[in-house]
Amino acid sequence: MAKVNNEKGAALVLVLWIIVLFVVLGTILFAQLLTTSKQMVKQEEAAAETDIINMSAIYVSTYLKQHGGTEGITEKEMSSLVNNVPDSINIDDFTATLRPKLELDKNQIELTVIVSDKNDNKRTEVEYIPISR
Repeated sequence: MAKVNNEKGAALVLVLWIIVLFVVLGTILFAQLLTTSKQMVKQEEAAAETDIINMSAIYVSTYLKQHGGTEGITEKEMSSLVNNVPDSINIDDFTATLRPKLELDKNQIELTVIVSDKNDNKRTEVEYIPISR
């Protein structure tokens, strides 16, 4: 068997394999970081939307308390108040559209909140606000 004494190209092959290995590992790491950052953005948006929905229910409840008077309120006045609740609230890059519906038989207000962001993605939730007569 003949022994190969010419090994001058072995270092080049080894360096090329190391470069390919670094490129593959870098691509995998970059893809994982990109996926993680997208998940974090989605999670932050969902948390902001949930907070806006909760704040909208508190806003409507506070609006009714402030405009209802201290001596109680009749059913007619309550429906007038519910109809006068502002239609939308703008918070940062989000718009919350409010659709309250008075349900006197259940002593509550059904509040449909539609939250849309700057990209016009929408999320709809229904909250129930109890009322006392």
